[in-house]
Amino acid sequence: MLHGRDCVMIRILYIAPGDNPHTWKWVGWFGRRYPGEVALIPYQAPVPSGMLSGIEILGPHILPFRIASITSWTEIGRVRRLVHEVAPRLLHVLWAYGSGTCGARADFRPTILSPWGSEITVFPHQKGLKGAIQRRLIVEALEKADFLTATSRFLAEAIHDLVPRRDPPVVLPYGVDTSLFNPDRIVEPLEFEWPSGAPSGPGTVTVGFFKALRPKYGPDFLVEAIAKAAGDIPGIRCVMAGAGEMRGKLVEQAKALGVDNRIVFPGRIPYPDMPEAMKGVDIFAMPSRYEELGVAALEASSMRKPVILTGTWGMREVAVDGETGYFIEPGDIDALAGFLVKLGREADLRQKLGGAGREFVRSNFEFERLMETADRYCAGIAGGSSG
Repeated sequence: MLHGRDCVMIRILYIAPGDNPHTWKWVGWFGRRYPGEVALIPYQAPVPSGMLSGIEILGPHILPFRIASITSWTEIGRVRRLVHEVAPRLLHVLWAYGSGTCGARADFRPTILSPWGSEITVFPHQKGLKGAIQRRLIVEALEKADFLTATSRFLAEAIHDLVPRRDPPVVLPYGVDTSLFNPDRIVEPLEFEWPSGAPSGPGTVTVGFFKALRPKYGPDFLVEAIAKAAGDIPGIRCVMAGAGEMRGKLVEQAKALGVDNRIVFPGRIPYPDMPEAMKGVDIFAMPSRYEELGVAALEASSMRKPVILTGTWGMREVAVDGETGYFIEPGDIDALAGFLVKLGREADLRQKLGGAGREFVRSNFEFERLMETADRYCAGIAGGSSG
């Protein structure tokens, strides 16, 4: 018997990263649709206080998976017992490594596995023993799941390449709440503490980067491009919001290029504050080395911001080149700087591309509509009608 919980039939039990906005949005939506019938076993980190009110959080969070850790394998046994004790109508696992291994070893049916990205595109392809073991565990998770979904067409193809004997995953993108990411509802944008000597006043053009400060997302490319663009756009400056291992390197890079007065590093912005943060920028740039979808770019488009993105992998699904923004090749600093200058000089163009971007998101990535589709999909697996 689970201590402290009523014997209520759980419709959907999730195993998912507790500190990820995708978990909060997805699980939170189902919790509102089915009050008291949705539960979560958090992976990797606990759920922040107040973020998933109304969702039953079961047990302490699962510690980050380590192949050589006895604790990790003990955790898998704990999760298996917990899943079978809860006996939900559906087990839905988000993220294919770690939580995916817990889901696979739970031996519960029916199970949906929904990979997110790098555990499919990077982990299984790393060299050495660690990469080989990761690949084996991820393939095991993909093969054991009864159903697979993907957040983009690109990711669906990458999953199918790993498990070609299975049917391709169903594509269920993570959408954007365009009522939340709506510039018209925000009166005051989020204010940042700019360095001394930062551009301000008329002629200022603010570039936004709202991703983790990790190599994957190319923040170093953007710092260099800001330096190149500054000669043509004296008022250019950049909000580089996020946490990550590259922060110190980026600060030093900005100093070396003479643009440390143009770039502010406010750290990770709480997700509820993200619309206000995006409201205050003129251009959104995400020059990723690779990206499986790019939800942050969709959120920026929903805020009527023109986007400059790497036109690779799943990024081509989140924008229309020349209509909602511009694509560049990975690492093409000159092209990135060129589009910063073009958009920095032409306010009317920024407005045109931004407006088209919001309509693109509303037509293709509206959160509520996509979640209704996901609900029908899950209801068809679990049995019983949705709604």
